[in-house]
Amino acid sequence: MRLLDCLRGLALLLLAAWLLPAQASEGVYEGTIGKLPIVMTFGSQNALYQGTYFYQRYRTPIRLKPTFSYSNKVMAMDELDEQGLPVARLQFNDLMNYRQQEQVRGTWTSYRTGKTLPMALKLVALVDSDRSWPQPVTRLLQSASTPRWYFQVPMQGNNQRILAVEIMDKTSGKLLNTLTLASPGCRNLGVDTLQVQGEGEALRMSFKDCTLPGFRWNEGGGHFAPLP
Repeated sequence: MRLLDCLRGLALLLLAAWLLPAQASEGVYEGTIGKLPIVMTFGSQNALYQGTYFYQRYRTPIRLKPTFSYSNKVMAMDELDEQGLPVARLQFNDLMNYRQQEQVRGTWTSYRTGKTLPMALKLVALVDSDRSWPQPVTRLLQSASTPRWYFQVPMQGNNQRILAVEIMDKTSGKLLNTLTLASPGCRNLGVDTLQVQGEGEALRMSFKDCTLPGFRWNEGGGHFAPLP
């Protein structure tokens, strides 16, 4: 009877450990697809991978479909167009679960033409619950963008809340403005934390799973203003 109770207790401990959320890890990579330079933000938690990237020539984020992976080596993700339809396949080699690799190689394959290009990435920044490397702040690219701007969220290793948003100019790649969120900020949900709807004076920026009201673009003032 004691043996049976011990086995039941061990099973419950293993189940509890399996249900506990793994530490989130997000890396910023620079590299190439074919010969074109890219920047990619890539994150994982509980075997769920998220990613977005842009070609440095255009600076328009391209969203990757979130994917579960239980393989210790090869993983593939679909690249999505503006309508959310898959247009290409990115295969990553040497990506380990819950751990960012310094060097990642793989391939990019077009669904339309079947053309395949080599992909090579190098880890240049990392943030998790313990640290931000190599700088105290790591800036994470967001999938949401507008024709004029793309967005980054600066993160510190000891704070998994979004406390600010950086508005980046697509043409120059320079910082236009930094928006500060009211305390306690919003929960970090990776590359899809930020949502953008509308255009012109109706353009609004909001955050998933967050009670804060977000921001609205003021064309006359040339800036984003907090929503009431």
